[in-house]
Amino acid sequence: MSSEQESFESLPEVGGRWPGSCFVCSADHPHGLHLRFRHTAEGVISSCVVPEHYCGFDGMVHGGIITTLLDEASAWALMARHGKLGVTREMTVRFLKPVMTGQELTVEACIVEFDSKTAAVKGTVKNSEGEILAESSCSWAFPRLSRIAGLAGVEEQRLQAFLDDCRLPGDGGK
Repeated sequence: MSSEQESFESLPEVGGRWPGSCFVCSADHPHGLHLRFRHTAEGVISSCVVPEHYCGFDGMVHGGIITTLLDEASAWALMARHGKLGVTREMTVRFLKPVMTGQELTVEACIVEFDSKTAAVKGTVKNSEGEILAESSCSWAFPRLSRIAGLAGVEEQRLQAFLDDCRLPGDGGK
């Protein structure tokens, strides 16, 4: 095990489990990526291997899947650091190098601005050598939790419990 992998493994895992059937993070999604995130000082980090059946060109991860990974990491950063469930307002993705299927990837998101109504988050996808393959900047809005609960078909209390579970105990969400 590399020292980078040991370092990753030592980070505390985000405790919440999404109560729905998210393609990226739900453990029960039959075709999902089943990502689990870990807390970092400014957001979250995860590792994954994207299977071949999510390719665009053979052997390369489809750009929409890369964008999905970055969007998901950004959402988890906001949930883990601030206990907020938001919606993506705008997202810019830069594809810097090919992202290959079947290879270990690191997906990371860091919050760069946050207030009670909006946030800005930056994300990266890196290969096992630490090269940045794709990066994103996105802005978020925070509708009322009751509105998201209605759209997601999940009870508001269940969503709030999920958000509470995402936070590190004793973390003020600086």
